[in-house]
Amino acid sequence: MKNLSAQQNLKRLREQIDKVDQKLLKLLAERFKITQKVGEYKKKYKLPPEDKKREREIFQKLDLLSKKLGLDAGLVKEIFRLIIKNVKKRHKKIQKER
Repeated sequence: MKNLSAQQNLKRLREQIDKVDQKLLKLLAERFKITQKVGEYKKKYKLPPEDKKREREIFQKLDLLSKKLGLDAGLVKEIFRLIIKNVKKRHKKIQKER
């Protein structure tokens, strides 16, 4: 009987994780919609697709926030490197579009 209760608790915890994952994906989709607009803005005003200064600012903020929240700053940086790499790739593609 004790094992069944443990399995039910584990199931509930995993359901909570699934809900958080859904929220994370919705926020990521929202972020990408906004960065799409940024890419279009950069094209319209002939701005470069990359902004190293902005990237440094982002990573500084992420580092501080990661530490404040008790997260592994290295992991957060790695995740956002992937996100930003994807955004820059998309901005470069937008620049080439007619």
